[in-house]
Amino acid sequence: MAENNRTFFEGLYGLDRIEFAKGLIYVYPFGVIGKENNNNVKSHAHNNQFQIFVVIEGETNLLYNNEKLHIKGPSFITVPKNTDHGFEHLTEVKGWIISLSDNVLEHMIKREAEVIEAIEMFQVTTIVAGEYSEVVFNTMQNCIKEYNSAELGRLLMLEYLVGQLIVQLRRLPQSLQYTIHNADNSSIIYYRRFTQLIRESSSYKKSVEEYASDLKIAGGRLSRICNYVGFKSPREIIMDYYVTQAQLLLSNVEKSIAEVCYTLGFEDPSYFSRIFKRKTGLTPNEFRKKIGTK
Repeated sequence: MAENNRTFFEGLYGLDRIEFAKGLIYVYPFGVIGKENNNNVKSHAHNNQFQIFVVIEGETNLLYNNEKLHIKGPSFITVPKNTDHGFEHLTEVKGWIISLSDNVLEHMIKREAEVIEAIEMFQVTTIVAGEYSEVVFNTMQNCIKEYNSAELGRLLMLEYLVGQLIVQLRRLPQSLQYTIHNADNSSIIYYRRFTQLIRESSSYKKSVEEYASDLKIAGGRLSRICNYVGFKSPREIIMDYYVTQAQLLLSNVEKSIAEVCYTLGFEDPSYFSRIFKRKTGLTPNEFRKKIGTK
């Protein structure tokens, strides 16, 4: 989908849906999408995921801001949500794309404000044997192995490994990273603060106007910021967050659907169900059956 002369996808490149395991992680071979597009993945962004491109073998150019950065394996690239990027593969590339749900990540690490910075870094890291980068790379490999397994406790292990990976990315020494600086501006700052306020709020009922007032800007300006940075209206962004929270709460068998609805500040269970189905394609009951919770 193209907006404001930018292209974004809610799935991987060219796709508008993504099936995160436990709403958290999706893993796909790196290089396949390039082959399907004549080794040229045009500049695009994702408004719902933090991505890690693990380059095990091969060479590619990372495309950003009309520039090219040569990448050679073994290395990895971290790309925050809403960040334009593309690839021009120079050889056959082997590796993995690890996509992590931005909303669920922020829920996992919300008490560790400094760790959140790890999912805001657009950077390239070369993997060097014996260095800390190799430790991080090994955790990535463990995530990929677990994702592709059918072992008992897979989802719980994935949650643990993803948490470990994010902390390790934050601890990665700056001397081992090549940070790509995006042009910072007030829109990005306001957008990030808006999403923080959503996480801090305890109720879906809080209006867009109330959020705008907290930010000390007009509601119209908040709408323009959200559409430019996040590709969505403020209300859609609020819905996305609370539907993600609903998915987490619905995985708890002890809570009824009505209890989940009221916990999140929805006054009408029927309205809650309609919003949930609009965003996920499933009713709350269908979602519970799909994940094995009744």
